[in-house]
Amino acid sequence: MKNIRNRYLVLTAATIVNFVHGNPYIWTVFQPYVKEEYGLTTAASSQPFTIIIGIFAVGNMLGGCLQHKVGARKTIFLGSFVMCAGFFLAAMAPRSMPWLIDLGYGALGGLGSGCAFSMLTAVPQAWFPDRRGMVSGITIGMVGLSGILMNPLCDWFLSSFGYRTAMLLVTLIYAVLSLGGFFVTEPPADAFEEVSSSAPKQDPSANMLGRQYTPGQMMRTKTFYIISLAMALAVPAYVLVNPVMKSLGMERGLTSGQALAAVMAASVANIIGRFALPWLSDRTGRRKVLFALYLLAAVSVLGLTRATGLLFVLLASAVCLVYGGVVSIFPVVVSDHFGTRHQGTNYGAVMIGYGLASILCPLLLTLAGQNLSLVIAGAASAAGLLLLRYF
Repeated sequence: MKNIRNRYLVLTAATIVNFVHGNPYIWTVFQPYVKEEYGLTTAASSQPFTIIIGIFAVGNMLGGCLQHKVGARKTIFLGSFVMCAGFFLAAMAPRSMPWLIDLGYGALGGLGSGCAFSMLTAVPQAWFPDRRGMVSGITIGMVGLSGILMNPLCDWFLSSFGYRTAMLLVTLIYAVLSLGGFFVTEPPADAFEEVSSSAPKQDPSANMLGRQYTPGQMMRTKTFYIISLAMALAVPAYVLVNPVMKSLGMERGLTSGQALAAVMAASVANIIGRFALPWLSDRTGRRKVLFALYLLAAVSVLGLTRATGLLFVLLASAVCLVYGGVVSIFPVVVSDHFGTRHQGTNYGAVMIGYGLASILCPLLLTLAGQNLSLVIAGAASAAGLLLLRYF
């Protein structure tokens, strides 16, 4: 029973360290400062956010591969080091070289963060195969909580010290919190079997106690491609709204203070989605919850083409609620279908479509403009809704 009790220490440590990996959500506060300081367009100043989201998927796959070579703990520390090094590089970027922000915060930050994050979600799921939705909601929910706590702090850093010092302070905070990875270890075989023996089969499609697919085996199934595409189709709504939420809110009639409050409200919605919806999916089924989320995303993002004032805040928050639910439920969907043994790599592979969609969204914004891009994002959410029936 000692090993079973230790799983709560692993869950607690992973949840605390996952606070670090809310790092993409601070960009909505950094974006206006970077846009002004470096003389960039809205699309160019949003690019670091889309890069960190896109490269994050590659980091997840790398983390899963490293886990089987060096273990979860070393993988977390290596990923955290790469992430912090990238943020430091972004802080040092001279005005003539804004591309270093894309490289540091975006590429290196996404690669390192994804590498560590894959362990912080996969390892707790391995300890709790009987409560995977709940555990996924707790660990990934902390990522959303990071946004609501870090955004006002970052806004104060930026207004008080400017971009470079603010990024350095954020890097220091993340480096200290990453040390908690020391307590994240894989379960011994006997503990895994003992916990697994009590796992309920909440869904006929669940693979909870069945076959453990390797990445290669998984990628030879039709289900893998359907799940990956469905997840990718949920991305445009969020990626097109979140990095410019503050500036877009001000264009729609909000004051600077109200726009910041809107960002915080959206972060709260994101947190609710991450904590509550995976727990709900344990009880009602993944597909029912995802159906409601994709429908809400389609309606909300289309409404944002015209919304102003309070309606803008409500619809933007709904988009963030959907995203929080999607990124918390899909890791469990992957383990339901393909098992937990290779969860880090398998989920990273599923996220490839998610990453590509994130990288292509700035191009969509440049070519189609804000409103038409939102219409396309609404159509993507509706298409994702239709795919749910196939897995």
